[in-house]
Amino acid sequence: MATCAIPNIDPNVKHVGVSKLRDLNASKLKEQNEETLVIQENDVPLAVLFSYKRFLQIKEEFSALISMIELLTSENERNGIVAAFEDIRNGRVRTLADIESDLER
Repeated sequence: MATCAIPNIDPNVKHVGVSKLRDLNASKLKEQNEETLVIQENDVPLAVLFSYKRFLQIKEEFSALISMIELLTSENERNGIVAAFEDIRNGRVRTLADIESDLER
């Protein structure tokens, strides 16, 4: 199966040289809260700097992706998902209100 890399061009990414790091103190970093900095030397990327908030977002997205991969690689889970879609397609569905009323009985 061939894969196609989709480029993600983020307008908030700035490329800065290593010498610019000397100017970055806590106050300036707070000002650049939403920006991502690619630190480079001689046009070679060395590191990426972004906010802790963005780090947590990336970590959450990565965890969700790993969970989805684990779900889809489990044959039992995958079969359950396929069966659920077949039920929906064939009209074998009930409203939440119907299910709740059955549970109350």
